Formats: sequence, C-alpha cells, structure tokens
Amino acid sequence: MNLRLPLLLSFALVAVMAAISAYGWTVLPADAQLATHWGFDGKVNGHMSRDLGLALLPAVALAVAVLIAVIPSIEPRREHLIASRKAFFVFWIGALVVLAITHAMIVLTALGYAIDIPGTLLVVIALATAAGGNYLGKVRSNWFLGIRTPWTLSSELSWEKSHRLLGRLFVISAGVTLAVRFAIGVEPAYLAFAASVTASALLAIVSSYVYWKQDPERRTA
Repeated sequence: MNLRLPLLLSFALVAVMAAISAYGWTVLPADAQLATHWGFDGKVNGHMSRDLGLALLPAVALAVAVLIAVIPSIEPRREHLIASRKAFFVFWIGALVVLAITHAMIVLTALGYAIDIPGTLLVVIALATAAGGNYLGKVRSNWFLGIRTPWTLSSELSWEKSHRLLGRLFVISAGVTLAVRFAIGVEPAYLAFAASVTASALLAIVSSYVYWKQDPERRTA
C-alpha cells in the first residue's frame, strides 16, 4: 500500500497544528489557562496549563498518524486492507482533521476569539461520521477497521452486509444530529448523536450474527 499521500497530508496537518501552538506560545502568558473541555450547555468545565494545552493535541495527532501508518505492515489480511485503502485513508485523515480543527478552536478561544466550540465541533464530528459511513460499506474484512465481531470475521457475507447497514445508519445519524443541532440546540443534538450512534452500533453487532447464520459458507472454527 502506497502511504506517501496520507503521510504527507498527516505531517502537513501536524505542522499546521504545531505552527498554531508556536504562535500561541509567543502570545499567551506563561500562566495562561486554556479551556479544553465543555459541557453540552457550552460552558467551560475543564482547563489545562498553557504548555500542556498547546502541546497535547499536536502530539496526539502525530502519534495517531504514526500508529495508523504502521497498521498495513502488521495487518493479517493485508490484501483486504489494500483493497479498502480509500476508506482507510478517509478514516485516517478524517481523524486528524477533527483533531486539527479542535486544536485551532482551543487556541483561538484562548487568544480571545468568541467561538462556539461545542456547537462547531458537533458539526465537524457529524460530517466526519457521515463521510466515514459513506465509505464503511466499501471496507473489506480486516482486524483493525470496522465491526470486528466473531461473526463478521468468519463470514464475508456478514462483514459486507453489516458494514453496509452501519454505513447507512451512520449517515442517517449524522443527518439527524445536524437537523437537531440547528433546529433545537447543541445539547439535545449531542444526546441525539450519542443515542443514534450507540443504537446503530448495537444493531450492526446483532445483525452481524443474523447475517452469519444466513451464510452457508460461514466458518465455525
């Protein structure tokens, strides 16, 4: 699998995050506290010191990029992962984009900009969920990405149908979340997102067993 493009994008995103942090270090006082956690009501309920707050998410993003880049070399079903490379790259870069946007908003808020971080982040997460759901049905069976139940890993039919189902449910969940976010408010939208994603995952897990039972070529050992 050629990882050159996602690695370049990953390091570019990490570099942007590092540049934002570097600017923050030059502007924010040493004793500054960065707001890093918010309740569903939008109120800040968690802070970090300047140095930790500026360093944490860039370090996490770099670690995530390196760990994901290692996966293809240790994946037992490497051919399947290669066949699913578009979806793999979407999940990879999507995770880093969410981290980069979150980091930028945290630093900008510390610099005095008024940003609705809970509301904006929810939109970003919902869009990332929809993008992931759109590609989820194209993922072939592997040990790192997807619904890894005993039934999906021993039946290609179960894997394929379960992921197509979950992909559609994730897209619906994202749509419902965005609708609630703009029609009602942020707090009920977070609850709608958590409930719909959890229900989707549970339904996909149960369905994976049903599809496995329907597969005459399923493996039982």
